[in-house]
Amino acid sequence: MRRWNEFRIPAIRITGLPLTAMLAAVLLPCGACQRRPLSQVDNNVTVNIEIEKHIVNYTVSRDPSMMRVMFFDSESGAFATHAFLPADGGRVSVTPGRTYHIIAYNFDTEYTIVGSEYLWNGIYATTNEVPESVKTRLKTRADKNADEIIVYEPDHHFVATKTNVYIPARSVDAPPVVIDLLAETIVETWHLHIDKVQGMEYVADVSGVLSGMALSKTLADREKSEAEASIFLESLEYRTDGSVDIVFNTFGHNPGLIQEITLVITDIGGASHEFDFDISDRFDNNPDQYILIETPDIVIDEPDSVTDSGGGIAPDVDEWEDVDIGIEI
Repeated sequence: MRRWNEFRIPAIRITGLPLTAMLAAVLLPCGACQRRPLSQVDNNVTVNIEIEKHIVNYTVSRDPSMMRVMFFDSESGAFATHAFLPADGGRVSVTPGRTYHIIAYNFDTEYTIVGSEYLWNGIYATTNEVPESVKTRLKTRADKNADEIIVYEPDHHFVATKTNVYIPARSVDAPPVVIDLLAETIVETWHLHIDKVQGMEYVADVSGVLSGMALSKTLADREKSEAEASIFLESLEYRTDGSVDIVFNTFGHNPGLIQEITLVITDIGGASHEFDFDISDRFDNNPDQYILIETPDIVIDEPDSVTDSGGGIAPDVDEWEDVDIGIEI
């Protein structure tokens, strides 16, 4: 009879290790281990933005300081989310598993303003009307059309759109979702040259108004409004040879309307002179966006008196006089 201590249980080995060693490895704490869900959802997408800088008659001196990127539901057009990013883009958190329309536009313009920004089909760009103090300088024109809307020129507005973009659900380990956008201006820059003004030596200031232009433009489909606006053109460049250069920005012209420029010239006596030119036929089929007006009709005569402030292209300044003022301390 064999004694009980003669029965020996052989060691069980798994992958070359004793079972006791395997149990120790499982039970001992591991400082380098940490728990993590099997799949962690990443709601971020990367938006890359390129600014189109090839613009007729305009040089982009700097990139926009900020871009607003907006996501809209593709079916309802309802606003979903947005983010404010640098000019070249960045990351946006958006609910995955849905399809979106996207609009991106620069958020740092001085005169261009955006309205109805939370409506995909309604978001538009426009400018403010000039104050009454400016309209009073154009009394003669106001008598022609009391309901005329005179606005400031728009700043260049860079807009990018993309429709029906599906954002898949993904984990943090999956490849990133990248959306590339090209932002192009929705504003045109035109160059108008007038040759020439006779009596330029008596001119103190030149400004103008251009009628028949679009009041606004939509961002989603770049449609010009049917509402008419006139653009106020301030402090134009004029030279001793009598030429005047007018470089102006616009959302575009309305083909069904008359485009008329009124040149407002103030002489050194303080009197105002207005000259009208119909340029309706100069906008179509004009890729250079350059308009030349050659006319002998602009004549400024020497005024009977000159204002104290001088004026013209060679304004004078009275001599300085010393003034002593006592100040009690």
